[in-house]
Amino acid sequence: MVRNRGRKTKKKPLNRRLSILERGKAYGLSEAGWNPYQIAIELECAPKTIRELLKKVEKTQELKDAPRPGQPRKTSPREDRTIKFTSLKNRRLTAKAIALKEAPNFVKNKITPKTVGNRLKEVGLNGRVARKKPLLSKKNRKARFYWAKVHRCLTVEDWKKVIFSDESPFTLFQEGGKIYVRRRVGEEFMDECLFPTVKHGGGKIQVWGCFSWKGAGPLKRINGIMDGPMYRQILKTHMAPYLRELKAETNDDIIFQQDNDPKHRSQVVQNYLKNVNFTQLDWISQSPDMNPIENAWRYLKNKLVEHTPKPTNLDEVFAIIQEEWSKIDVSYFQNLIESMPRRVEALYVKRGGHTKY
Repeated sequence: MVRNRGRKTKKKPLNRRLSILERGKAYGLSEAGWNPYQIAIELECAPKTIRELLKKVEKTQELKDAPRPGQPRKTSPREDRTIKFTSLKNRRLTAKAIALKEAPNFVKNKITPKTVGNRLKEVGLNGRVARKKPLLSKKNRKARFYWAKVHRCLTVEDWKKVIFSDESPFTLFQEGGKIYVRRRVGEEFMDECLFPTVKHGGGKIQVWGCFSWKGAGPLKRINGIMDGPMYRQILKTHMAPYLRELKAETNDDIIFQQDNDPKHRSQVVQNYLKNVNFTQLDWISQSPDMNPIENAWRYLKNKLVEHTPKPTNLDEVFAIIQEEWSKIDVSYFQNLIESMPRRVEALYVKRGGHTKY
């Protein structure tokens, strides 16, 4: 008898129901001369289960178990298909809405939302939180697909020459991530077991940053509402020195990436970039999934949520952001840049539609 040694496995309940394969194995072992007790040890079940099985097989000459009694199915196969197509037609319909408003039109029996939910789960239509993605018009999709088609030829070596940049908001009481606490029954509303929230996040700051293959670049807190002239000043005092430093270090042409925000495309900014002769990466609108700095912003926001002690004002928020930004290992940014060919390929395959990035 071959047993499993040196490996811990989860014990099966002795009074469980045997599968069709296990019933066939039990019958085969019985024919080979094994007694019910030996077979029970091999299959990890009760000896009584084996004895009853062998009696049934001897009587019926069938290994298949008799169906167990239960409540009759309330919907027919045709009604099941209609429930499925109703959900596919409008993905936002809840099981309750289908059961109460749609099902009476095509289901003979009255069914509950649970029944509808079970039918949808049977065909793989599970309820999930909708992902948030920018709204894409036909024009956006066409432009994104064309951009992917043009940039598919770029390799990781090409993307290593790019400085990725963007702005992102950070709030005092940063939302994002799941906060877990250890608590006993009845302690859910204790101060130390709560995640405090404030309307409008308790104030927010806007932060501009950039990074490259060499790691984290400068990070700048934006005071007030950023317009074209303010953005030009940030490029002049923060991005330009960083770009020149990389150019001198790599002895290669460095490409600057920015999205199509109106202030980025303002005349004052475009004139500055032309005067300093910086090479720009052609970019497409509504495409945060193609900019890997979005992953870095998400990483920083999660770090802000996890930070202890919690910041009490926006100055402390920015101090924490700066600290965490400086701690990010260069390999993190390099992994993001190495993902660019995969991002572009995914966009091409989706023909300009949304990607998983």
